[in-house]
Amino acid sequence: MTLEIRWIEDLLALEQEKSISQAAALRHVTQSAFTRRIQNIENSLGFQILKRYSKNIDFTEAGQVLLASAKNIQNQLTTTIKYLEKNVKHDELTVKFAVSHSLITQFFPRFIQELAMDMTDLKLEIIASNFKQGMRLLKDGSCDFLISYCDQKTLEQFDRSLFEFYKIVEMEILPVTALDHDGTAKYSLDQSFPLLSYSKQAYLRNCVDEAIENKLDYRTLYETDNAGDLKELVLQGLGVAWLPKLLVEREIQENKLKVLDGKQYYLFQDVYLVKREMSFSNRIDYIWNILIQKNK
Repeated sequence: MTLEIRWIEDLLALEQEKSISQAAALRHVTQSAFTRRIQNIENSLGFQILKRYSKNIDFTEAGQVLLASAKNIQNQLTTTIKYLEKNVKHDELTVKFAVSHSLITQFFPRFIQELAMDMTDLKLEIIASNFKQGMRLLKDGSCDFLISYCDQKTLEQFDRSLFEFYKIVEMEILPVTALDHDGTAKYSLDQSFPLLSYSKQAYLRNCVDEAIENKLDYRTLYETDNAGDLKELVLQGLGVAWLPKLLVEREIQENKLKVLDGKQYYLFQDVYLVKREMSFSNRIDYIWNILIQKNK
């Protein structure tokens, strides 16, 4: 049996129009010719795809499965074409990374450094994105890779046959505050404090809320997606924020910030590298393999 591309177009026309005659007109053939084409599909497959005794166009269960596959193939083709139209220029591809806000300034430059040195013609584009936004960008071909916090429960919500996931590192998220003039921590988790928080759509917001809600005495002073903004506010002495250790290592060493006591409130979050299972170019697979090998 040989799959013919026109089968996909015929099935989609039939599903769209709900009428043999209108589907035939859409496909620019006569009604009788279109009917024969549907019969040829059924003969080739060995099973019926339309219910014969229905007044309306109605797909059998097998036909519905075939139709779903046809839609998936059409979506993949459409996505691929759009991607190529947006990104291919003089046979070169820009590699696009969607990266969590709090991983852009410190983590990503270190992560990508060796790759940038190995590939002198590499052109990168960075898109600030949370996990769910990044997955949508991957799905529609608007980015090539996603680097983001994620947990196992969230991963299970996505079709593992469509995406490849690789755990890069477990990131430590710490509560930090500025220091007073005498070198002591300006705020404490044992007393009421202003919280510099992630916005509700940020992945780390739920993580922090789960760890401290109804356990600590605080009031939310500020919300943002950007961990870099939170760090600057902490440095100004405005409150306490839970920040990736990598983002504040230097300030801690320079005694500009202090990690607060209370290890039960320290968080550990996995950082994942994600790409589509179906790559748009060999270069994407090549980069994926380099990044995976580098982090093993």
